[in-house]
Amino acid sequence: MIRDKMNLMKLMMIWGSSRQGRKGGAVVNWIKKQAEGDDRFEVDFVDLKELNLPMFDEPRNPANYENLNDYTNPQGKAWAERVDKAEAFILITPEYNYSFSAVLKNAIDWVGLPWDKKPVLLVGYGGIVGGARAVEQLRTVVASVGMQQIPRSLHFPYFEEAFDEEGNPKRIDYYSSNIKKLLSNLAGSDN
Repeated sequence: MIRDKMNLMKLMMIWGSSRQGRKGGAVVNWIKKQAEGDDRFEVDFVDLKELNLPMFDEPRNPANYENLNDYTNPQGKAWAERVDKAEAFILITPEYNYSFSAVLKNAIDWVGLPWDKKPVLLVGYGGIVGGARAVEQLRTVVASVGMQQIPRSLHFPYFEEAFDEEGNPKRIDYYSSNIKKLLSNLAGSDN
């Protein structure tokens, strides 16, 4: 899909961590910089710690709502409306106890149809496997809400040691090459 400057793809990046003292900022900042530097995207960055959604409490599954006016919680409705405007997503998750974070699951649960048929790239960070177990569990959840997964994901093992003083991955050739390919997948091109 070719887009001009006035018609950029709306890409929502979601950082799925809200814990005190979280350390994934280097990963998030680098991914954000790459996406914002790609002239195919208009980036809407969401830090779930700042978004501060309440725990999901709608009386019905939002996937069964006929429209966004069916929401009973105004914060949930506002979140679903924001997600609805996005055309593609990058979900960045830490790995907690071999899974992704509760705050990310909560953010996904609040939204029904606005996720459907939209492409998503999954990025994990943490420990020896770079969040791979969290990403694998997240795959099931995003599939259940109808998102179209980019088959490959990006992982940052030992992420606290993986970046230099300027905030770039020490294996810059590997990560730069991969993020370019993955962003092209999100944009719907092979370039």
